[in-house]
Amino acid sequence: MFEVELKYPVNSHDDIRQQLLTMESTQTCVSKHCDEYFNQTLLDFAGNDIALRIRSTEDSHTLTFKGPNLDTRAKIREEIEIKLNTQDKEKFRNMLLGMGFHSVLCVEKQRDSIAVRWEDEDVEICLDTIEGIGTFVELELVVQSKEQVPSAKAILESLATALSIRSEPTTVSYLEMLLDKQ
Repeated sequence: MFEVELKYPVNSHDDIRQQLLTMESTQTCVSKHCDEYFNQTLLDFAGNDIALRIRSTEDSHTLTFKGPNLDTRAKIREEIEIKLNTQDKEKFRNMLLGMGFHSVLCVEKQRDSIAVRWEDEDVEICLDTIEGIGTFVELELVVQSKEQVPSAKAILESLATALSIRSEPTTVSYLEMLLDKQ
């Protein structure tokens, strides 16, 4: 499975929300995330452009591995996710720490997820507010194969134009942005 994502820094989510009123959209949820990222000195996650995190919300926990980015303009990565219950999340976290992994940072964010039907695809729009770095809009499609990636990227770029997003997309992760500020 491949996650295709365009992420844009924005001054505010207000204009995007106004644009969404004119589209076939459904707010799927508002949530707070704590994304705890892990690293292991023998693997050099940053140098290999991979990520391992545990995402915790009020009612769920997900272990995610993200492979290296395959694009310069968009975030296009193989993504593998495993749902964890609260007890398993703590066990898995302790297992990682016991194997020499260390917690790098917890990215705290408020996320409004909105589903939009665009060019016959269900696109997820995330309006993110990240403590310490600001507001962002993420447009995301998940595809099953690498061959579907170019089409997914074109759909997201088309949606960004329709939403009048004027900033350039960034491939810098929230984790990298926060680490750069430290």
